[in-house]
Amino acid sequence: MNRSELNRLHTKVFEAASEVLSVLGPGLDTDIYRTCFQHELRLKGLMYKREVRFPVFYKDLKTSHDIKIELLVENHLLVDIIPDNEISALRVSALQTKLKLTGLKIGIIISFNCSNIIEGYKKIVLTS
Repeated sequence: MNRSELNRLHTKVFEAASEVLSVLGPGLDTDIYRTCFQHELRLKGLMYKREVRFPVFYKDLKTSHDIKIELLVENHLLVDIIPDNEISALRVSALQTKLKLTGLKIGIIISFNCSNIIEGYKKIVLTS
């Protein structure tokens, strides 16, 4: 997927998150937002997989461990939905690590526990 296609995909995901927060408002349980966000992705015609596992490699060793990706949209965009009311530097670093280990280039952290989607949305792009 080229940069332009990734940007279009990102825009649809952002619009889905914005719609969910606009309709529901902040302060609900994260599982409610997760369910509604997935429904909104379907309404936008986006395919996604939940709880996708990727093996972890260290140098030439395939470990016996996996990392779990909460949502993988269109096989190219990783989404983490968090319960926190702000996105910490540690959350950003963790997502960057997941992107690196999976070979994906773009990831998003979403917190619906905020007054507007701009405050609760962080896009991370790995450049190589």
